[in-house]
Amino acid sequence: MLFVTPEYNCSIPGALKNAIDWASRPWGQNAFSRKPSAIIGTSPGSIGTAVGQQHLKSILSFCNSPQMNAIEAYIQFTPNLITDEGEISNDSTREFLRNYMAEFEGFIGRVYRAYPKPA
Repeated sequence: MLFVTPEYNCSIPGALKNAIDWASRPWGQNAFSRKPSAIIGTSPGSIGTAVGQQHLKSILSFCNSPQMNAIEAYIQFTPNLITDEGEISNDSTREFLRNYMAEFEGFIGRVYRAYPKPA
């Protein structure tokens, strides 16, 4: 599961926290258990959601979701970074995100080799 989130008051948006809370219940039916996860965030600030992502990592740890902890993705949003068509206008950001997704794909495979899906 890939989480792409902004940061609000050094945390994640309330709606995201609420969705995670609902999906992790009732006890014993946690939708995140043993499902690989990664986090990307963007904000106008220079540390691009680093604090909010740490909070989300803590929540996902409680939910037993294996997390890709490296590479991390903190994107400083700038005007026109993403076009109306969804294209990334900055070459280095585009290449970074392409690499990030390739790493995440490999991470998912490693998690499912270690924790096979139940039959």
